[in-house]
Amino acid sequence: MARKTKEEAAETRERVLMAALDLFTEKGYSRTTFADIAKRIGMTRGAVYWHFDNKPALLAALMDHVHLLKMKAVEIQIQDIHTIDDLRRAFVLHARVVETDPVIRKFEFFLHYQMEWSEELLVETQKKLNELRKSPLENFKDYFEAPAIASRLRPDVDINELVLTLAGFWCGACKMFLGRHCPGVEVGQCSDEDVQMLGGINFEQTAQNGFDLIMKGVLKEESGSE
Repeated sequence: MARKTKEEAAETRERVLMAALDLFTEKGYSRTTFADIAKRIGMTRGAVYWHFDNKPALLAALMDHVHLLKMKAVEIQIQDIHTIDDLRRAFVLHARVVETDPVIRKFEFFLHYQMEWSEELLVETQKKLNELRKSPLENFKDYFEAPAIASRLRPDVDINELVLTLAGFWCGACKMFLGRHCPGVEVGQCSDEDVQMLGGINFEQTAQNGFDLIMKGVLKEESGSE
């Protein structure tokens, strides 16, 4: 059998990741096996193991893959973040991506509704992610420590607490949105049986409003809009 090219190997790896995402969303992380993933895409279990040593490694790679999809979608419109306005637009754009991209929305649904975390898995997955990239919270903290943004904050603001507050708001709003909309379909096309919460939210607008409300409490009074 001919040896796969790098391009073919990368394509197969992505197929494994997308099959894993489908199954994680349908069955949950703990109930999905490498045999299930292999069967979904017509491969052998050994072929899946060739790409990933274990499920935590696969999960970390999936998290990184989706993170890069988000970053590319945002960076098309915002290449660098230097100001509060840049940060605000990036925050809102991330919400828009979750709303409009079926793969990213499915991944977020899986993390919020179908993932069974354990302390051991958290530690192992985080270790793998640390090898791949910096934590999103660390990136966010870096933005707030940039001179143009830090100068807009009140001197008594704890950046760590600010980052955690924004992250907590994001997770809550995202979960509310995902509870209303099914993964894998266009927004607004879910059947009544699939609706998990009464009503719904415009995630993009909610992200914008939430960001503004939180930042209003930490910006210096003399600061105007940039």
